[in-house]
Amino acid sequence: MKVVHFAGFAPSRSGMYESTKDQIKYERREGLESDFIDALDPKGDGKKDGWLESINWREALDADVWVQHSLLPPPLEEYLLKSPKNRKKHVIVSIMHGPVENMLLKEWMLFIRDEPDEGAFTITHIDAIWKYDACIVFNQHEYDISILYDENDKLIYIPNSIDLERIKPDVMEWKYRHHPAIISCDSPRIEKLPVHVLFAMPTLLKKVPDARLNMYGLPLLHIEFFRNLMCRSKKQVLNRDCCENVQMTTHTIVPFLKGADIGFNSNYSGIMSRVHMEMMAMGVPVVSYNGDYTDYHAKIFDLNSIAEQLARCWKDLQNSKKKLREKTIEYAHKHFNRAVYVKEYVKLYERLKEEKNG
Repeated sequence: MKVVHFAGFAPSRSGMYESTKDQIKYERREGLESDFIDALDPKGDGKKDGWLESINWREALDADVWVQHSLLPPPLEEYLLKSPKNRKKHVIVSIMHGPVENMLLKEWMLFIRDEPDEGAFTITHIDAIWKYDACIVFNQHEYDISILYDENDKLIYIPNSIDLERIKPDVMEWKYRHHPAIISCDSPRIEKLPVHVLFAMPTLLKKVPDARLNMYGLPLLHIEFFRNLMCRSKKQVLNRDCCENVQMTTHTIVPFLKGADIGFNSNYSGIMSRVHMEMMAMGVPVVSYNGDYTDYHAKIFDLNSIAEQLARCWKDLQNSKKKLREKTIEYAHKHFNRAVYVKEYVKLYERLKEEKNG
């Protein structure tokens, strides 16, 4: 079976891209002919990222399954619309990487900006559930919302996962000067505004004086935003006393994850992103607002509660660091292994192809 994946080519810059790369790796292990097409540059074949090389969009015409991660190139959309025969030839699966809340907000802002006529507003998230052969979501929260629009039983829930083989036991570890070294790698979105962990740091310092926050993977504009918050605080307390590192996007953040003591997940619903799964696979426990992957749950926006949970996690690490880290790694290997979940994708492809041909 030939499968092609459509996403933007963005090594080390996009969780969606890295997830797509993981998927192709493990689909190939399952015996599929799985390839990558740059959806933003459909003729951009030959782009290389280690073992992965993009192919030309025309090769999709011979594929059994098209997997849409971001969008389909316009020429291929036109090809599908030309005739029912073209549409029937390919199984099309849409994977919803973006959280529902963020996608709805982006589309609402486009709606306001463009001021379309009444009735012209189309929500891409819902559109994908309606028009493709299957639509995959990564967590229960996304499923609970999306199922409200699933009129034809096309919605599939397959838990998000990562390539655990990327987590090497001997990876270089960044040495932090202050401990606990708390790490935040979230980008501001409607469902996660990673400022409250920063605002909670002065409260945490009263409990754990040597604690410091470290923020990684931020684009330059995001750093300007956070630096503004820090440097304009009274006596620059949020900058001078609370943070050790605030760093732009790097080729890899793995050493920084490996050396951290505690991770913080700012998503209000508790949904994990790839970076939190990677933290846990390295033995770094995560404090969050919700989720069964951790026992450390803070109240949303509550600075005292955030500080309390960070201090509690640090206390447990000091009392039994090895035990807590081993428990964290064990959870990651049990729940985040792409090699396990890829089998569900293969079964889905096979079932959809059989239904279409039958």
